[in-house]
Amino acid sequence: MLGVIGDVVQDIVVWLEEPLRPATDTKSAITMNRGGSAANVAAFAGPRYPTRFIGCVGEDLGGFVVTKELESHGVDVHMEQHGTTGMIVVLINEDGERMMFPSRGASALLEPVEPELLEDVELLHITGYSLQSEPTASSVLDAAKRVKANGGQLSFDVSSTGMIDLYGLDKFRAIMRDMDPDFITANEDETAMLELTGPDGPGPFLKELDPTTVLLARAGKNPTRVFRGAELMFEVPVPPVDEVRDMTGAGDAFNAGFLSSWLSHHDLRQAVEDAHTVAQRVLRSPGATEPDDADASASPSGAEEK
Repeated sequence: MLGVIGDVVQDIVVWLEEPLRPATDTKSAITMNRGGSAANVAAFAGPRYPTRFIGCVGEDLGGFVVTKELESHGVDVHMEQHGTTGMIVVLINEDGERMMFPSRGASALLEPVEPELLEDVELLHITGYSLQSEPTASSVLDAAKRVKANGGQLSFDVSSTGMIDLYGLDKFRAIMRDMDPDFITANEDETAMLELTGPDGPGPFLKELDPTTVLLARAGKNPTRVFRGAELMFEVPVPPVDEVRDMTGAGDAFNAGFLSSWLSHHDLRQAVEDAHTVAQRVLRSPGATEPDDADASASPSGAEEK
């Protein structure tokens, strides 16, 4: 079982169909989707590998909708109910770049997780976004420790340079050392800020972590570099995407593709290639969605569903 814990919100995605016109109407297309980095990973992984999501929503219509939407992807959903369901407004310009206006709501209110929800988790994925506030941060980190103690693996997505700023560089690094992730996934800005990588290879912080830790250093259109400890193992080219409609959720799709493939095959290179494939699908679709749910049910690279 793949476990995913953390943020779940409603995404209101606003696509500008012309340059922004201050103080008046701007032609746009607006959709409402399930959002939250952790919830997105669970939704993309659900059709590809048995997946459980643990999060918190309000006892309101938004919470009901995102819960049912996650369940529609085959996800085993366990939601606490506190406060009001979180919401993010995502503004997409004509080039596909985005600005986000988050209101975390109930995502910040997750209490400690019941032990039985973690007992059969082979690998738990958490996101930096879930470390923004209490009690969610402590609940997520406690779940990570319990999965590791049970012999499971841990995947950590740094998520945002803003999360590093929130804690401060030294404290954020200390949290990462303490959680001891088996897999770290981060983009160029995040790896540079944490000094996980340098211009010519691994950075000083990566060398401080467990030598078996795998870093997936994403770089947009450029190849993804895969490190194990201080060693650059290989690079995986990113296939070109003919039409990028929206970059929302692409990193989450990468993580879902990687984790579901890794748990199916335990082939690191194949898992990164499958991660790129799933991310490509999401780049072609509005919001954190895939263009055709029927196609999404296929496991990456013919991975056998378990």
